[in-house]
Amino acid sequence: MSKEKLIHTKVKSDNAERLRQLLLDYHNFRYRDDLSLDPYMAKLSQWQADRLKVTHQDLYQAPRYHEGLTFLLKDLYAPKEFTQRDDDLERIFPVAVKLLPDNLIYTIGLLVELNLLTQQLDMALADVLFNQLKVSDISEASYCEAYRLCNNKSQRLHQTQLIANIGNDLDVYVRSRLVRFTLKMTRSPAEMAGLGNLHSFLRRGFSAFQEMNGVDELLTVIISRESAILESIYNNENTPFSNPTSEAVHQASTLVNSRQAS
Repeated sequence: MSKEKLIHTKVKSDNAERLRQLLLDYHNFRYRDDLSLDPYMAKLSQWQADRLKVTHQDLYQAPRYHEGLTFLLKDLYAPKEFTQRDDDLERIFPVAVKLLPDNLIYTIGLLVELNLLTQQLDMALADVLFNQLKVSDISEASYCEAYRLCNNKSQRLHQTQLIANIGNDLDVYVRSRLVRFTLKMTRSPAEMAGLGNLHSFLRRGFSAFQEMNGVDELLTVIISRESAILESIYNNENTPFSNPTSEAVHQASTLVNSRQAS
């Protein structure tokens, strides 16, 4: 059982121990007894994925960023089943902590933390939307009301910071010839070992980041917009997506337009 391997694997660094604990926390979350909110979470995830695509439509249509945004929406935030991929990550933990450099183990820990935090925040939001507010279909106004009722702004800000940190780390790894070569050479062994789902996820991610040729600009725009939207919601605005009037959103849009023109 993957959980038993996680518990009994010997680790030699603080980052490996942190990754172990995050994987255990994520395992307990995924295999929790109460799954009653799962259908609502899937509905919420679809709404949020659609919203993100609309908010960042200019980025989505830009050839440089299209693959990266597609990976974000389909592989990281879409309402689809990731159980096999996540089980694969648990299975390779004993090998990963032996063979991978400590800085890469740290980044994997950030990815697991972001995944867990995002799902926990979505669960709280779904609970308020569908159980407290009793909505049947999510609207912009009901979404904002539920967001405020959750009262977890600090966690949302941490979520945004995790995205920035992970993006910057992955950008460094994508530039590494050794990492690219290793990913290419391990495709067949990974599939033979039953880890094809996880390896495919990694290949798509690396391909998306390579296509962007640098992730700084994309992160600057997305984080500026999403931070501005978060402030708008907590300033009691009920149309922050359809009427993005804040200065930060305007500046981010100007940044995209100027860089596409250059």
